[in-house]
Formats: sequence, C-alpha cells, structure tokens
Amino acid sequence: MKTQSVGLSDVTVLFYPSDNPYQLQSMLLKDQVVNCQGRVVIPSKHKQGKIIVAVIAGQAELLNLLGDRFDVSPLSVA
Repeated sequence: MKTQSVGLSDVTVLFYPSDNPYQLQSMLLKDQVVNCQGRVVIPSKHKQGKIIVAVIAGQAELLNLLGDRFDVSPLSVA
C-alpha cells in the first residue's frame, strides 16, 4: 500500500543510537514527506541504528540534555 503525500516538512528527530542508548542525539531532516494523516514519513535509512524518541516540527536546538549539568568532580572535604 502506497501512502499519498500531502506536503513536505522539516523535522527534528530525537533518538538514541542503538549502540549507545544512553546518549540522546538529534538530527534535522529537511523536506520530509507528510502523509494525508499529517504524519511525517521518515525514510528507513534515517531509522536504521536508532531508537526514535520524538519527531518535532521544524528545527529544534537542544540546549541541555539529561546529565549535561552534572559536575562529576569529587566533592572536597574542606
């Protein structure tokens, strides 16, 4: 069954790489097909090796991720 496209859209995809499921990453996909139900159709080449968490309309810039602000240096005993 072929899906009819009704438009194109830029989307940001949040995902975990399959080989490192603890490091959230993002990628911008331009001009992706949007089907008649309003869902973005992500090509399989962009799905391979990824655990997709979210698809966001437009370009999103990740400012902070879980763990980015943790200070891993040991506490002083002063």
